[in-house]
Amino acid sequence: MVWMLFIGVLVVVMLYILWQMEQIGKTNKGLQQKLNAREQELLKLQQATYQLAEQQRAVLEQQLSHQPVNPVLSADEVQLARLLCISLPAVVKECCSKSVTPHQVMAGQLKKHSTLGVSQLEKMMQKHSRLTSLWRNNSMMSHLQLCVVVALLAQEEKQAKVSSL
Repeated sequence: MVWMLFIGVLVVVMLYILWQMEQIGKTNKGLQQKLNAREQELLKLQQATYQLAEQQRAVLEQQLSHQPVNPVLSADEVQLARLLCISLPAVVKECCSKSVTPHQVMAGQLKKHSTLGVSQLEKMMQKHSRLTSLWRNNSMMSHLQLCVVVALLAQEEKQAKVSSL
């Protein structure tokens, strides 16, 4: 009689466990669908962000094509400014798809596309105060702002020195 009661309780416990497993499976399936939908949404946002970065790159390149007679930036700094702006889509893409910082992406871009190094880029960022805090922030948004500011800086002319009489 005790064995029968024990087997009955065991069957009830097993049925409860099976029911719980079925509920967990349903919850898991729903969460999986939500995750897939979020991943698709994220991919679309990343693609849109990348496209906007491409458009911004084109605008910045156009701005950089207008060189002043007496520029604030040296020739090397103009080359670095161009590389910063041209690399904007790569920075956005890498920062969105991988866990990297804009500085890491720019180091790779400098190695691939320039004879100038990270040290020259760092010097430029320290030399021009408008760039310093944006560079130090090292986020994707600050990098975008950095590219805009550096393009504007490349268009500026040095102030003529006035000699005192």
